Amino acid sequence: MQRLQLALIGCGCMAGGHVRGLEELWKAGIRDIQVVACCDVVEDSAEQRAAEIAKFQRRKPAVYTDVGKMLARAKSIEAVDICALHSQHHIIAVSCLEAGKHVMIEKPLAITLRAGRKILDAALDNRRLLAVAENYRRSPQERARAWAVADGRIGRPRTFYWQDAGEGLGKWGWRNFKRDAGAGWILDGGVHFADLFRFHLAAEAEQVTARVRSFEPYRYDEPAERKGAWHVDVEDCSMALIDFPGDVLVQWTWQGSAPGQGFNKKVIYGSEGCIDWESGAWTRAGKNTKTETLVKEYLRSLKKDEREKLFPGGLENSISVELKDFADAVRGGGTPEVDGLDGYRSQAICMAVLESSWHNRPVSLAEIERGDLEGYQAEIDRALGIV
Repeated sequence: MQRLQLALIGCGCMAGGHVRGLEELWKAGIRDIQVVACCDVVEDSAEQRAAEIAKFQRRKPAVYTDVGKMLARAKSIEAVDICALHSQHHIIAVSCLEAGKHVMIEKPLAITLRAGRKILDAALDNRRLLAVAENYRRSPQERARAWAVADGRIGRPRTFYWQDAGEGLGKWGWRNFKRDAGAGWILDGGVHFADLFRFHLAAEAEQVTARVRSFEPYRYDEPAERKGAWHVDVEDCSMALIDFPGDVLVQWTWQGSAPGQGFNKKVIYGSEGCIDWESGAWTRAGKNTKTETLVKEYLRSLKKDEREKLFPGGLENSISVELKDFADAVRGGGTPEVDGLDGYRSQAICMAVLESSWHNRPVSLAEIERGDLEGYQAEIDRALGIV
C-alpha cells in the first residue's frame, strides 16, 4: 500500500503523543504513513516535531508556519492530523477539507457544537473523510470491558458511575481559558469519558441534568504556595446525571477543586454483576475476574484478522492504533472507527452538561445536537465569530 502523505498541524504537547504513536508504527514495520509537513505558528515547535519524525522516517518533513501556504505549496499532502488549540479546529479543518484533504482532528471535534457542525458540513460537501482522534476506547482494557458488557457478563446494564475528585490548581496554558479551549476538563478530558459511556453502553445518551461550578478562580505556578497566579474562566467542578435508553443511568462527577483526600471510582453495574475499573468483573455471587484476566479472555475471543485490525502488529499504543485506523480508512475507502459524527455526539454530552447548568434545567441531547440550546456556547461563538 502506498504511504499516506500526511501533514501534522499544531506541533505542541499533544502532537508529541501523535509523533510517538507514528514512531511505534514505524518500529513495528507498519509504515503506512509518511509525514511530509509539520505546521505550527511557532516555527521552533514545528522544527522540533519535524526533527523527531526525521529520526525514524529518515526524511525530514517540510516546516511551515501558515496552513494556507502549506496547502498551496505541499501538493503531495493527502491528509492532515490537527493537534491545534480547540478554537482553531474548525478554521483549520474546513480549509483543509475544502482543499480536498482528509482530516483527523485531536479531540474534541471543535470548540463549540456550532463550530463542529461547520466541520461536519465541510466534510460532507467535499466528500472527504473526517476522523476524531479518540484513543481511550482503543486500549485492551477498555475493549475488554466493552466486550464483557456486550457478552452479558453483568446482565443488563443499570448504572454507570464515573467519579473523580481531587485538587489540581496548576496552570494549564490555553486550556484555562474558554475562548481557547471551550471549557475546562469537562470538555478536554470529559469528551474521552463521554465516548466511553457511549462505547460501553453501545447506546446514545438521551438527557442530561447537571450542575457546574467554578470554586477556584485562579491557577498558579506554585499551587501549594498559591504563588504566580493568573485568573481563569473555566469550571473546576461538575455533577451530571445522564439518561441512556432502557432506564440506564450514568452518574458523572468531576472536581478539580477538592483539597485533602481525593477519590476515583469507575463502575458499571448490571442486573447480574458489575465491572470495576480497579478490580475487574464481579458476579452477583462474588466471583471476581481480574482486569488482566478479562483482557486475556477478550483477546482469545478475537479472530486473527480482528486482532490485527484492533492491535496492528501487536501494538497497544492507542494513538498508534487510531493513526493506523485513519490511514486504512483513507486507503480502503472505509469509515474510521470514530468518525466526525461520533466525535460530535460525544462532545454533545459534554456541552449538554454545560448547557444544563447554564439553563438550570434538564436538557435533551436532541436539542443540544440540533443547536437549539446554546446559552453557554453563545459567548464563545460570538467572541470567535462563529455564525
